[in-house]
Amino acid sequence: MMTDVIWWSAIVLGATLLLRGRKTKLIRSYPLFYGYIGCVLAIDLLRFVCYRLNGDFYQRFYWYTECLGILASYAVILEIYKRSLKFRPGAARLAQTLLLSALFVTVAAVAANAYASGFRSWPRAVADLGCYLRYVEGGLLVVVLFLLGILRIFLGRNLRGLLTGYGFMVGMDVMNLALLFHDGNKLSLLSLLLRRLLPVTWVIALIIWSVALWWPKPGPSQPVENEIERDHEVLAAKTRAILARVTNRLVRAMRT
Repeated sequence: MMTDVIWWSAIVLGATLLLRGRKTKLIRSYPLFYGYIGCVLAIDLLRFVCYRLNGDFYQRFYWYTECLGILASYAVILEIYKRSLKFRPGAARLAQTLLLSALFVTVAAVAANAYASGFRSWPRAVADLGCYLRYVEGGLLVVVLFLLGILRIFLGRNLRGLLTGYGFMVGMDVMNLALLFHDGNKLSLLSLLLRRLLPVTWVIALIIWSVALWWPKPGPSQPVENEIERDHEVLAAKTRAILARVTNRLVRAMRT
């Protein structure tokens, strides 16, 4: 019963987020993010149908769609970096190259491990991919927060909400994975609590995104000028004004 409630809540919230994004035209500003939401919504609907019709087929179908969902989730990281560094084109291009390289290396590492084991288990390979990518995404989110602080970039409400929701989801997964694979913590109270919360993590992230993206708000603003540079320009302007006045007086004095 509870599983059905969570399932339908995620479907309704995802559909509402998509429809609202289309109405407010935010879907044009964040195409990768809304594409990810649409992908997950389609997967959830197909899984629900398979679960009701054929439980055995659902098990196989789940892992194939899980791989697609994991790869699609990486698009949100690309969107966050792309929009955050909008006014830093050089840094944005470098970040995109690094993000795609990190994705390629992670997928290649999982594929190499699967090949070494003789491709015995597709679910294990997909689970490894999800685990590794979550750690990569967690690190990338820390990096983008560091860059935002260093470059003094102010995020608008929409992008800030997108970052908050995705950061919450990735953070919960990373903490759960860290506790799950740490000896002595598998049965700890915190580990059990996190595992109970995991099913609703996606629903909470959708709620955060729905609130933050309900109305379109201005995106990242033009970076604030360096304070030293600004003071230097003010001083230079004052100096030019003083020199202009002195020159005018000298010219007048020479004419008289």
